[in-house]
Amino acid sequence: MKRRSQSPDDDEMPAEFDFSRSIPNPWFVAVHGADYVRVIDKDLAALFPDNESMNAALRSIQKTRSKAADTASAPKEKKKKA
Repeated sequence: MKRRSQSPDDDEMPAEFDFSRSIPNPWFVAVHGADYVRVIDKDLAALFPDNESMNAALRSIQKTRSKAADTASAPKEKKKKA
């Protein structure tokens, strides 16, 4: 029996899907753990076009905070009396 080669037109998957009535996977957290899931409000999610831009913004905040923590915890030099 010969195997029929599929052309792109024979694809069973439609070109567009309607996800308007979809729901989140309720087992994702149970399988992967809560460390991988963060839920943000829709208005905040709209600010970021993709995951990379959101991660870059969060990393820049983290760098700013760690620099501020480093300067706050650094010992201050005492002025010597002349």
